[in-house]
Amino acid sequence: MLFLFQDPLGDDKGLAYLYPQAALYREAGEGYADLLALAGEEREGRLVLKVRLARYPNPLGGPLGFSLATVVLWVDTEEEGEEELLPGLHTPKGQSWEVAYVLTGFGAEKRTPEGAREPVRAWREGEWVLLDTGLPPGPYGYYAGVGLFDPFAPWYLRPTSVEGGPWTLGAPPGSPPLVDLLAADPLDQVRAYQEGVLRPLRKPGLTLRRESLLAFGLGGVSLLLAFLLRKR
Repeated sequence: MLFLFQDPLGDDKGLAYLYPQAALYREAGEGYADLLALAGEEREGRLVLKVRLARYPNPLGGPLGFSLATVVLWVDTEEEGEEELLPGLHTPKGQSWEVAYVLTGFGAEKRTPEGAREPVRAWREGEWVLLDTGLPPGPYGYYAGVGLFDPFAPWYLRPTSVEGGPWTLGAPPGSPPLVDLLAADPLDQVRAYQEGVLRPLRKPGLTLRRESLLAFGLGGVSLLLAFLLRKR
């Protein structure tokens, strides 16, 4: 496993969002849009992303074994970039995303900021849903969010409205159509909703690679000087 980002259980409420009131959602219970983890593995030289949700009800018969949630993963593959929009949110200044993956119970597709899209392979392994990114593993940043599946919406995310309704999420004006955001801490998720900025998660070992190499080099120089002085 290349990395594992965990997300708290039971935080799939946005900022006190009200779920749609249609019988389909009431009968499904809770937790089907609750992201628990995002992981990455290298398989045959390619990056495979793994998503874990709390529950997988499947009233619509999705071939991947669930049908009420949509998971969107945005991947930052460049060191620098222009600020990019996410559904109802945006990336921090100087950070962006270059490729996104939309995962539903009916399959997955790859998208670019320019609007290009193409299907990608997705499958289930136990409680994990996997997709083949086609990318080589690298020191990437990851944004992730979960919403309710809507086959007619731009990102397959059911929209929000102040009033809510049978098929609409009830939420404050301008709220993103995402009930759960990948965040290292619950306060980070609340801050993202309040500020409208979603920060990417990165594997610490990859993020600090340059600093680690510098520290290693300085340590080696110190050891060499100590050895030479002791020899003299």
